[in-house]
Amino acid sequence: MPVFLIISLVLLAAYLLLILVYWMAWQLIPLRVEPIKAPVNTFSILIPARNESKVISSCLQHLIDQKYPNTKFEIIVIDDHSEDETAAIVDAFIEAHQDFSITLLQLHLLAPKGNKKEGITLGITYAKAPYIILTDADCIRGKEWLGSIDSFIQTKPVKMIYAPVFFAASNTFEQLQSLEFSGLVGIGGAAIQLKNPNMCSAANLVFSKLAFLEVDGYKDNIHMASGDDEFLLHKIFKKYPNEVWFLKDRRAIVETAPNTSLQQLAQQRTRWVSKSTKYEERFITAILVGAYLFNFSIPFNLIYGIWHPSYFKIGLVQTVLKMLVEGLFLFQVTKFFGKPKLLLLLPLAEPFHIIYVIIIGVWANLKPYTWKNRTHHK
Repeated sequence: MPVFLIISLVLLAAYLLLILVYWMAWQLIPLRVEPIKAPVNTFSILIPARNESKVISSCLQHLIDQKYPNTKFEIIVIDDHSEDETAAIVDAFIEAHQDFSITLLQLHLLAPKGNKKEGITLGITYAKAPYIILTDADCIRGKEWLGSIDSFIQTKPVKMIYAPVFFAASNTFEQLQSLEFSGLVGIGGAAIQLKNPNMCSAANLVFSKLAFLEVDGYKDNIHMASGDDEFLLHKIFKKYPNEVWFLKDRRAIVETAPNTSLQQLAQQRTRWVSKSTKYEERFITAILVGAYLFNFSIPFNLIYGIWHPSYFKIGLVQTVLKMLVEGLFLFQVTKFFGKPKLLLLLPLAEPFHIIYVIIIGVWANLKPYTWKNRTHHK
């Protein structure tokens, strides 16, 4: 058998085993359905915002609508050099809701050359509560979101919690992203359960202020536009491996909007992938490289198989088994989010995902990308 076909089969076996391990780990994370406990903990909710005038009011409204005492949480909006009316809208919201503790920090006044990570670090220095919650300006949530987080903290020693994030979709393009991102959330949760964390999202991330300070926050990666979530996850886990959790509670879900165009999607994924070679934990980079090579081998085998049928057969086997094992995993994750019908899009999602992984995997490590009207270099 040709060497490339042997490599393709090895990559297939490794990938199937990896997804099955994640599937089993996801099953082991307890689903929390217990009643919300009486509130105990206090929180500082940080919202980095850049040009978010269309969504910031809705985000703030969902936060003040929480079934949680307004004396037990504060909101800190960090305006990251917005070029629209974000700051003015937040100011007006603060004026209209003076019974809540809402603060606006403007980086152009406090840190003129600051980026998102420096803004978050500044927000943490202003934060009064022992627990920090990061979320995004385009996120919304249910009224028991904060209560579910507090209830969980009351049951375990906690230095960090990754809570679930869902892409709320309205068309097929967005639903494809929602299906894929659900899988990423599931992998992130499963990896934490396995004590080998790899990814999380700052759209719904809780951590101890003291732990942030103990690990020196974003030191060593503050210059990077991406990674305000995952690098921090790895640093806190390294110091507190038994106090980092995934919160599998439907009440803790936040919803955010997917990308509305291919260009936006490409820029977002490029931003995510741009940090893939920067992880201190090399096993994460190894898994990403292996997954990339596996995805690359599939279209190679299918196309080369036009002339050499044995390659086509291997490519077909790869495609079918990949879809089956991912479908098994994604069914459990989408069921948790209450959207199992997203799985019907899997046959369409597979080629879409393979193609963009191959392209973005190379592009992200060669070219700059644009995010929030800023150009970032590798």
